[in-house]
Amino acid sequence: MIEIPNPKSQIPDRGNKGKEGEKHHRLLIVAGEESGDKHSAKLIVELLRRDPSCEIRAAGGEKMAAAGAGLVFNLVDLAVLGSVEVLRNYFRLRKIFYGLLSYMEEWKPDAVVLVDYPGFNIRLAKKIRARRLPVRVIYYISPQVWAWGTRRKKTIARNVDRMLVILPFEKEFYGDTALPVEFVGHPMIEDLGFETGEREFSACAGLSAGARVVALLPGSRWNEVRLHLPVMLAAAAIMKRKMPDIEFITPAPREAFRAFTGSALAASPVKVRIAPGSVYESMRAAELVLVASGTATLETACLLKPMLIIYRVAWPTYLLGRALVKLPYIGLVNVIAGRKVMPEFIQRDASPARIAAAGLDWLRDRGAYEAAVEDLRAVRARVGEPGASARAAAAVLAELRRCEMGSRSNKSGERP
Repeated sequence: MIEIPNPKSQIPDRGNKGKEGEKHHRLLIVAGEESGDKHSAKLIVELLRRDPSCEIRAAGGEKMAAAGAGLVFNLVDLAVLGSVEVLRNYFRLRKIFYGLLSYMEEWKPDAVVLVDYPGFNIRLAKKIRARRLPVRVIYYISPQVWAWGTRRKKTIARNVDRMLVILPFEKEFYGDTALPVEFVGHPMIEDLGFETGEREFSACAGLSAGARVVALLPGSRWNEVRLHLPVMLAAAAIMKRKMPDIEFITPAPREAFRAFTGSALAASPVKVRIAPGSVYESMRAAELVLVASGTATLETACLLKPMLIIYRVAWPTYLLGRALVKLPYIGLVNVIAGRKVMPEFIQRDASPARIAAAGLDWLRDRGAYEAAVEDLRAVRARVGEPGASARAAAAVLAELRRCEMGSRSNKSGERP
């Protein structure tokens, strides 16, 4: 059973006190997926660095709690499950949803920062407006409504006070609305460092000197791994037969589907090593990446690694998506480039033979490979410079100050 915490007793006092006579701000941050938890944690660190008196509470995950927020509800534990499990947890999610609204009414935050997670957060913004809660609604990391048409964009514009976007074309996308939008850059750029040296990584991964390394990134969700990993392994076997000096790596899988991954790798006719360190280290070590469509395509692009984008879902999901999605590309790297700079293998086109042939073409043709790297360099230049979390924190605090000044002006009879 999920209970609504008592805001006066359940969250520890972190000692965030402002100067005497100075208001300290209260923020509630809502993020429901692992990526949102990670990006929100960096935002929290930057907020507290700029304003240590800021009191932050969260519906999110353990990374947000470790960064300094009081964790009210853990949404991330539910969000990482597959679609069937999410349906089974509908009533738990619903209880958290209405628990958050009650919590806001009790705790009275100055602002709520919604981080991606559109199915939950867009609806939450609407309910905040419907209940006339006196709270500023800031959306950080816009839902990818640009892929689905304009209806949800208008809903967001009506119910959000400020939008902080992380992709360069998103500011223009909201240009026909009255919603204030600021491009802050992608927080992913801050994560791309190599935690170990390349030689140390290769030694720990057991890679041969001079090996042509290919990374397999089947995704971070159960349905992605279940549908993508077998195809990637079959393509890897074809590539290995035709180019024996290729070696394959994949990042350590999540605990939730470690058994499935282990069984698939054990049954594979080609050896695939579990790589040490972060997923970014696997990307950096690779010459070519086979990657599930999603944010990972942009991360791979920013590391200037040519990739083959693979996307497989249940057929009803695919047919519904094809009817609704308005974009010609599925890979985020191609959406940003405005053209297909990296090949996409979707549904039945994601055959091991097609994927292997495309991978071998790039590994054999150095000119084509270097041209692909230059295309990725142009995409990386559009994503923005490091420091997105710091810019987002500054924007959140600026919005709080504007709200505070407006409240003072209204009390004194002046216009804000």
